[in-house]
Amino acid sequence: MRFTKDVDEEVPVLIAGGGGAGLTASMLLARLGVDHLLVSARPQTSDLPKAHVLNQRAMEVLEDAGVADAIAERSTPAGQMAATAFYAGFAGPDPDYGTRLARLESWGAGGADDSWRAASPWRQLNLPQIRLEPLLKARAEELSPGRIRFGHELVGLEQDGEGVQATVRDNASGRRYVVRCQYLLGADG
Repeated sequence: MRFTKDVDEEVPVLIAGGGGAGLTASMLLARLGVDHLLVSARPQTSDLPKAHVLNQRAMEVLEDAGVADAIAERSTPAGQMAATAFYAGFAGPDPDYGTRLARLESWGAGGADDSWRAASPWRQLNLPQIRLEPLLKARAEELSPGRIRFGHELVGLEQDGEGVQATVRDNASGRRYVVRCQYLLGADG
């Protein structure tokens, strides 16, 4: 297949999406020395809490990316991750309001459960996506300066036997540019 558009940039990997998956992929590729470009249609990281619990394996991957300690510093304290409880309401005229109905150990008892501690050097952490993504983005930008582009949207692609030719729009200016890559990683939800 012959492409009709001139290529503005060439990279081995183009990542479409700047959420948790795309930013983590960017950090890991950078740590492996793989040149790449990340584009995200959103103007910034998430402005909604969304997901919040990071399991032990996720923390191990984020440690490989070099951002786990920053996440742990801002995460919910371990003691507040030990259990989930159910209550009969929080306030009201009934004397039963506020009564705890059940309490279940969860998330490895906040790191106190021996089996969970043996499984990983990390405990599960709790940090809403609205607070997590800025940390991931800062680390990705540190590892790949100028290669993390929010407000740039993948608007078209063509594939041949050797890779992909992607059309990206800078949403602020409306300018379109063409990126040739060997691999396109879709991480946009």
